[in-house]
Amino acid sequence: MKPAEAEDAPPSSAHVDFEALPAVRGGSTFGTEWWIAMSHLRSKKSETFLSATTLLSILGVTAGVAMLNWVIAVMTGFEDDLRDKILGANAHVVVFRFGGNVIDLDPTMEKIDAVDGVVASAPFVYTEMMLRSPWSGTGVILKGVDPERTGAVTHLVADLSEGYDPSHTHLVQYADGDLATRREVLLHLGDPFPPMGLDNAPLPDTPDEPSLPGIVIGTELRDHLQVRPGDKVQIVNPLGSGTGPMGMPTPSVRSVRIAGVFDSGMFEYDTKWTYVTNALAQDFLKVGDTATGIEVKVDDIDDVERIARDIEGALGYPNYARHWKNLNAKLFAALELEKWVMGLLLNMIVVNAGLLIVTTLIMVVITKGREIAILKAMGASSGTIMRIFVMEGSAIGLVGTVLGTIGGLAGCAFLDRYEYPLETDVYYLDTLPVVVDPKAVAVIAVGAFVICFLCTIYPAWRASRLDPVEALRYE
Repeated sequence: MKPAEAEDAPPSSAHVDFEALPAVRGGSTFGTEWWIAMSHLRSKKSETFLSATTLLSILGVTAGVAMLNWVIAVMTGFEDDLRDKILGANAHVVVFRFGGNVIDLDPTMEKIDAVDGVVASAPFVYTEMMLRSPWSGTGVILKGVDPERTGAVTHLVADLSEGYDPSHTHLVQYADGDLATRREVLLHLGDPFPPMGLDNAPLPDTPDEPSLPGIVIGTELRDHLQVRPGDKVQIVNPLGSGTGPMGMPTPSVRSVRIAGVFDSGMFEYDTKWTYVTNALAQDFLKVGDTATGIEVKVDDIDDVERIARDIEGALGYPNYARHWKNLNAKLFAALELEKWVMGLLLNMIVVNAGLLIVTTLIMVVITKGREIAILKAMGASSGTIMRIFVMEGSAIGLVGTVLGTIGGLAGCAFLDRYEYPLETDVYYLDTLPVVVDPKAVAVIAVGAFVICFLCTIYPAWRASRLDPVEALRYE
């Protein structure tokens, strides 16, 4: 090549074929965004106040979540305990008959027992009477029961606390778990019970103190009437004998003897409910071999709607079934509403912590304005800036939620283990009930995190709208 031609030729490096270069792969900026977000939350000497605000935000979320778990667990415990006591004194399903008492008891119970899900059934007679002792008197619920079948349907046997021994020779205080002796008292409730002396030994029959059929009353009613097992009381039916010569109703009276005392833990039942045999109640009310209804126990209390429908289908009209959910619908609806209203009120603690997160992020935006401007000048998008601050707030909310959940569960375990005592004169329980519902714990945790997340959106959006020129003008 000639020298002139060499001078005219362009150097080989002056031309670059960019199309021949390999394509640059797009990558996620999540790692960088997370690193920047965490660097904002780290403690620095020049930002001590900001770090303290971050710590307070975490503590606020932790306290709110923990207290929510404690309160909901205790309220769930009260609700479950109340439900168990109501279902202990009453059956899961009750069968009635339109127009009067249930007839043909044995064939009807055979059909009920054949329904899938039914554990046991028992007829009962229900009415309101007066019960009178030598020292006091009061209105009561008189319930006739089947001694052989009722023990398998309700908790009456398990609730007995004192009464006669099986041989009727002395009075006993029933020990925990001693169901056999208690069951014997119920099985012999229709037998004559002798009077008892002060030494708990039986006395001989006299015209004034004969052996009488038994009645079971509650502990509160026992104290009100000032009686004990072995004492005689009188059942009074104000309308039992029709009308007298002056057109006024003539009461009928039946003497019975206290055969046992039960303690259900519910003041309403312990003061008003009494139990006799169906035979005595039927004879006293003159209703023949009929019953007010038939109590039914099922194997799954949450499946009572289906079982009640099947019972109605098996019996047909005029019989119908009511289950515990619609018999106590208003009570349990009120308890459920109270629990969630209390939860919403306590959730304001988490909302306040979320507002503290908003304050923290706004302070970060103010203190990091120059850094945000540099990032945007280097090409960071508004979405990147927004995600950085959302991550910061979400991290605070996540840490607070996790710590609050752990603290709440630990507090519930502590209360359940050491059984915080309650005043029995005020509450129907002697210890604080605690029941942890996993669904409620999950709802509280998710709700707290969502609140914290929502609180990050506004300050993050404000940071993403920052103009880098304005931010760097006075730097």
